[in-house]
Amino acid sequence: MQILIEAAKTLEDKAVIERIRREVFEREAGIPLSRLTISADAEALHLLARAEVTGDPAATLSVIDTSKDHELHQRYGLRFSSNSRVARYTQLAVLKSYRGLKIPLMLMLEAHRQFVIPRRFDYTWLLFDAERAGVTFMSKRLGFTVTEEIFEADCGQSRALVRDERAVSSKRAIEQAEEYLDQFLRRLSTAQATVTGASRGIHAAIS
Repeated sequence: MQILIEAAKTLEDKAVIERIRREVFEREAGIPLSRLTISADAEALHLLARAEVTGDPAATLSVIDTSKDHELHQRYGLRFSSNSRVARYTQLAVLKSYRGLKIPLMLMLEAHRQFVIPRRFDYTWLLFDAERAGVTFMSKRLGFTVTEEIFEADCGQSRALVRDERAVSSKRAIEQAEEYLDQFLRRLSTAQATVTGASRGIHAAIS
């Protein structure tokens, strides 16, 4: 299955994103969906993933400029210099039928390409479940460092994950993650082609 990821541009796109998040956070997980707070002078990117063939929505992720939101950073024990460029990844949601396809990794890499790199952010961060923060793909494949302090967030006990975008290790992690994703998608494409070919053979035999 091919996945197409694009920036939300229309009100319809944003409505679809909200529906995905309500399905995943509220209906499935029972977590009240918080409204994204974006200051007037901050930029943001909202990504929407769809199945390329059908156009059906699959997942979403937002990345927001929080450079001037020092109060937010302090709330989660994040210590950046006052002139640092900082962006937050937030409200990642994948519909159940599209899980297992590495779409979260696709979204994170695309947000990095479209938003983090061109705007030259110094740091990126996000909140994640405290117990699983050390084993998530963000820390294992994308070079995020897990902070020690635990905070109570909308989704329960959480830790902050931070990445220094200027570090050589972070750039290497991105490159390795891109290679890993490319290999995964190649294997997936081969497997799907094999299944499709077998299905056609069965159909022909029955006919």
